[in-house]
Amino acid sequence: MSRLVAYLEKPMTWRGILVRLVLAFAVFVAALVFCIRGLDDRTEQSDAAQARATLQEKAGSIVADVFSVDSRTWSSDRKTARSLVAPPLSIASGRALNGPPPDGTTAVSWVPQNVAVSWADADAGEALVIVQVTVTARSGHVESKVKSVQSSYVRSGDRWLLSGLEELQ
Repeated sequence: MSRLVAYLEKPMTWRGILVRLVLAFAVFVAALVFCIRGLDDRTEQSDAAQARATLQEKAGSIVADVFSVDSRTWSSDRKTARSLVAPPLSIASGRALNGPPPDGTTAVSWVPQNVAVSWADADAGEALVIVQVTVTARSGHVESKVKSVQSSYVRSGDRWLLSGLEELQ
């Protein structure tokens, strides 16, 4: 026991001091890297939560603005719709976004009932939107039904644009 005490009381060599300093520095750097990664992960999670929240807020109104139209305001309704659509949907539906109203139709109204965001990040996202679709014919006949659609979105600056839509029922 006295040998151990004598060893522990002996002054450290420069070599021992240097080894301990290098080890302390390595532990410090590892802890710093761990903390920075944790902050990066937290920032990414916060950004994703913000993206989900903004998409949740906008998804239903975007779908409604793209697909709702009235024969009296057809031109301005289609202009609004074109401003909210991105490829590939803008390419696939170019004719509908630029053409005249269908024969016999006065108005089409899409009213979002529920919106659920499936996923979203800073660049894109998807949402399930339940809408009440009402079609008014020139004869005055009104037909209404509920539809579920899976909608895809891309981010353009600070705006969400509709890039795809699939009817589920």
